[in-house]
Amino acid sequence: MAARKAATPRTDVLVIGSDLSAFIAAIESARIGLKVELWIPKDAQLDGPARFSNRDGIVAAILTDLGVPFDVVIPAEGEAELCGIPANPFSQRVRAAVGWRGAWRVYRDRVKPVLTIGNETNLGKLVRTRLGEAALQKLVNPVTLERYGLPAEELAVDAVAPGLVQAMTRGGSLSNGVVELMVADPRCVQTVVVPGGLEEITLAARARLEYFSGTVIRVSDPTKKLASGYHAARIVLADFGDVDLPEGLDPQLVGEVGMSTELPGLERAIPASQLSALHMRRLLFSDPEKPPVGTLSFEG
Repeated sequence: MAARKAATPRTDVLVIGSDLSAFIAAIESARIGLKVELWIPKDAQLDGPARFSNRDGIVAAILTDLGVPFDVVIPAEGEAELCGIPANPFSQRVRAAVGWRGAWRVYRDRVKPVLTIGNETNLGKLVRTRLGEAALQKLVNPVTLERYGLPAEELAVDAVAPGLVQAMTRGGSLSNGVVELMVADPRCVQTVVVPGGLEEITLAARARLEYFSGTVIRVSDPTKKLASGYHAARIVLADFGDVDLPEGLDPQLVGEVGMSTELPGLERAIPASQLSALHMRRLLFSDPEKPPVGTLSFEG
């Protein structure tokens, strides 16, 4: 039997993912004229609520660019929190969740020597040690589950609250650390809320990608479809939570996009996906013998 001839690439960039950071990687590639396909797994939940951290204003800027209406929720005075960690141990939110006894346990963090925590990097362990079990279960986990889809025990502090450990060391407590970060940039305790939910975000991202001649496909099993050899793409940008990459793909031409346990929030995943897409585009244009198949390949 004759050897199977390698498929001629018909797409410059194949993006596989189901969140806004993956969509942005596709849009950024299509915007410069590359031929792009975006595969969204059919089982991806795209109809839920949309609440994100406003840290650094990253999500708000992307939504503004896409024309998606959103609200920035600013916490009431004394009610600020960062990943559920309160700036005020006796706030109404804290007392409603854990009662006065629990609030006093949270307050003990301010008189507990900060050196006892060591170099703890796990958010759940840090909160449990400093604020107590009730605060972890009733204050922090509800926020991280809603915002990141993970309990605090599965999150690194720096992944969701960069600088908090250092601020805690300077301020002497977790709550004082939240205050310090909030003073430096109030956006870190603000929330971006999209009334239209994830569906509106997805529709807007799809419209933008199609405007740049990109293609969007709902795929029942991206892993199987990719492994079958059905698709030929020069570059693959994939959310590894949505697809398992088959053997044979050049690892140099595969980039990671989308949220993960290392990048659990859009405020970190979006910049990381943009950088991944930029790196892959540079590789694509660096090979003069294999020019892109999109519109830019016809320039010059």
